Parts: sequence; structure tokens; C-alpha cells
Amino acid sequence: MRAASLAVLLLVPLSGCCSFARFFCGPDRTPWISVDYTTPEAAARTLFEALRRDEPEVVYLSLSNDYRSRLELNSMTMQLAWPRILAQNPGLHVAGYANVPTAQRHGPDRASLRLDVEGHAVELQLVRQAKWEVRWRRADGSLAEPGAPVQSLAGFVTSNLDPDDDTRNRLTFAPLSIDAALQPDDSYRPVPLEAIESAGFACTWKVADVRLVR
Repeated sequence: MRAASLAVLLLVPLSGCCSFARFFCGPDRTPWISVDYTTPEAAARTLFEALRRDEPEVVYLSLSNDYRSRLELNSMTMQLAWPRILAQNPGLHVAGYANVPTAQRHGPDRASLRLDVEGHAVELQLVRQAKWEVRWRRADGSLAEPGAPVQSLAGFVTSNLDPDDDTRNRLTFAPLSIDAALQPDDSYRPVPLEAIESAGFACTWKVADVRLVR
């Protein structure tokens, strides 16, 4: 993994008494705020919250699919690499205290944020990602959560006026195949509707790049 791309959030040097106090106190252990990827600002706050609290899984989930690929990351390598990242970048959690400003939008699917991290200007690029997902419970009580990214909602969701009432909008969803999630004893039987907890398409904002502004 190329840790340097995230290490731009490292404070070099730390400045001020508060920063030194945070450094020596270590990661924040107070209760979490909600993980939220519904807006660019929420996604950025979630990333910084994860850094502040030393939560590598949430850091990983906060990154876009393309960014993970460029960093050569997956959920397993993230867990393995995280102790090394912390050892090489002591005080990384202090970056999590940065205030997140309002994002600048660059169309419906892209945004950027420029913020001050202890006197260093850092820019975050964010993208909106679409995916389909289904959440349901198998007969044995285990949870199935099949899903996959999609390039665009176009082709999967259509939006038209209701032919019977032009003051209403009608969304039509393409069929979702979840056969890969079935257990052997579930073969040839449909998933009971009462077992489905959620199904549909979702758009979430994720961090696509982190840059130190010079």
C-alpha cells in the first residue's frame, strides 16, 4: 500500500498546545458520531472522525472504489497495513480535529473541499458513487447483503411522470438478481418477502483523493 497518499493529513509540524495535548492523549475514545456518506461534507467528517478515533475500517469505507485501487487497498490489506501507517506517521489521529467547510460542487457527482489542518492547506476530492444493494435474513438467521457498484443509475432506474397523474413522479427499478447470496438449501426457492430488510439503489459520497496544497 502507498500510505503517503493518506499521510498528507499528518501534521508536520504540530502547532499549538492543543495539538500537543491531542498528540499525547492518543486517539479519541468518546462515543462515535454517525457514519454518514450522504453529502460531501458528511463523507469528509466521517473520514476525519475515523482518523481521530483510529478506525481503519471506516477510513477504508470512506474512500472511493478508484482511490482504493490506486492505493492498492482492500479491506484485508488495510487492516494489515494500518499499524505500519501509524508507526510511520505518529500523530495521524490529530488530523481528525480539522473543521470541514462547505464543499464546492463540480456537477452532480463531483465535489471538493479545501480545509486547514493545523496550518496546512489540504484539498479533498470527492465523488458520488452509485450501487445496488439488498439486505435480507436467511432461514438460519445469517445476514445476506449482496450488492455491487454501478457506473450510473441510468439503465437501472427510470424516472417518468405518472401517466394517471402528471403531478406525481414514478420511479421504475430494474430487477435485482441475488442468486449468488443463496445458501445450498435455499436453491430453487425465492427469498421470502418478510426476510427482506431493504432493497434498491443508493448513491454515496466518498473521498477520491487527498492533496496537500502548496
